[in-house]
Amino acid sequence: MLYKSIRWRIQAWHTVLLVVLVTGMLGAFYGYERGERFRVIDNQLQILLTPLLPKVLPPGGPGFEGGPPPGPEGRPDGPPDGRPDGPPNGRPRPRQSPGNQTGFSEFENGPFYYAAWFPNHDLISQSSAATSVPMPARRESGSDQFYRSRGEARELVSFGPNGSCVVVGTSTAQAAQELQRLAITLVGVGLGLTLFGLAGGWWVAGHALRPIGEISATARQISAGKRARRIDVRETESELGQLAEVLNQTFDQQDRAFEQQVRFTADASHELRTPVSVILTQVQLALSRDRDGEEYRETLKICQRAAERMRALVNSLLELARVDSGEFKLNLEEGDLAAVAAESLELIAPLAREKSAVLSSSIQPLKTKVDSARLGQVVVNLLYNAIQHNPDGVEVRLSVQSQGNQAVLRVADNGTGISAEALPHVFERFYRADKSRSNTKNGSGLGLAISLAIVEAHGGTIRAENQNGHGAVFTVSLPLAD
Repeated sequence: MLYKSIRWRIQAWHTVLLVVLVTGMLGAFYGYERGERFRVIDNQLQILLTPLLPKVLPPGGPGFEGGPPPGPEGRPDGPPDGRPDGPPNGRPRPRQSPGNQTGFSEFENGPFYYAAWFPNHDLISQSSAATSVPMPARRESGSDQFYRSRGEARELVSFGPNGSCVVVGTSTAQAAQELQRLAITLVGVGLGLTLFGLAGGWWVAGHALRPIGEISATARQISAGKRARRIDVRETESELGQLAEVLNQTFDQQDRAFEQQVRFTADASHELRTPVSVILTQVQLALSRDRDGEEYRETLKICQRAAERMRALVNSLLELARVDSGEFKLNLEEGDLAAVAAESLELIAPLAREKSAVLSSSIQPLKTKVDSARLGQVVVNLLYNAIQHNPDGVEVRLSVQSQGNQAVLRVADNGTGISAEALPHVFERFYRADKSRSNTKNGSGLGLAISLAIVEAHGGTIRAENQNGHGAVFTVSLPLAD
């Protein structure tokens, strides 16, 4: 559905925003231009009205308060025959247009017109273009001078204090045509800007969202089995580029985890196959013919050793499975790390005597929250590896001391050390650096992996390094108790 598309949603929002902005700006421009044109017309009408008032409304004329000025015999001035100046009904006679007299050429030869009325609505004077101009009504409140629009005409109306009225106007047809052309031009410009903005927005939205398509395509290829595929990150500065980098890192981790899982399954199968093969071989050999009791007992002993090795391997696998599933739990209690180290030395002492190894220690009492059994398993494993994977007579030193807010336990030996190739992999499952040690006996390759899981569950770290050609050292750092 289009309304569910991110690109269409962005485009719809940009369309609405662009139409509102363009309409608002062009509408405001049109309103400003229209207002300016009418202000120019209004100013011209005001300029024409000012000199016109005293010419079309002389004081004391008929119809004004006080009447005309008296003549020599005390009566109003009139014609020599004494007849009133006007039609028989006594109303004043309208004056004719002043023609081309000074100050009236704009009304006869230009686009402007005027008309003037007495207070009794009788016409005083008008230009030839004002024959159909009606006298406006006086406003009950407000100014006696105001503008009005009448059809295609714009007029300035001015009332005198005695009720007389003068109207000055002009046609706005030309201005209306110009405004119509301006409106058509602005509509065209608005449509052009809108179309250009929509095209640009469509391109920008597509360009910005293109990495999403690449991410989806790469993910589909990876899920189809092409695990080596990665997202082509070309816009590392954008948010989607950063997302692509994170996804690439996730794919790398998954790839490594998959390879590790495959290797783990193969190694576990190999490790279990060996004791099973020993047991089957010994049983088949014992059943091939009758044997005396001593031979049967020897066969059973061999099967027992193979079964014990298989049981130890299965227990280690189960322990790592609990780590992977998140079910690996510790029983943390406040204890002394020195006590754990001392107990581990006692447990490893028989193996040290068997291998003529020299054990030494420098132990400082340190209070920390530990699972004594689990952490003892780590220490025994480190001591066992230092003795078992080195020549007879190796010297192994165990130390416990504090460094800042950390309790640091070290197991160091003066043996052959760890090869540079093996050092980064010693904590991997089923990894055995047999080539870097002498007099090596096969193990399961899970001891250090389990030790790593135990230490990390304590919130600590464990690392391995060489001592400048004088053996290896394993360092365990744990947080001290508050």
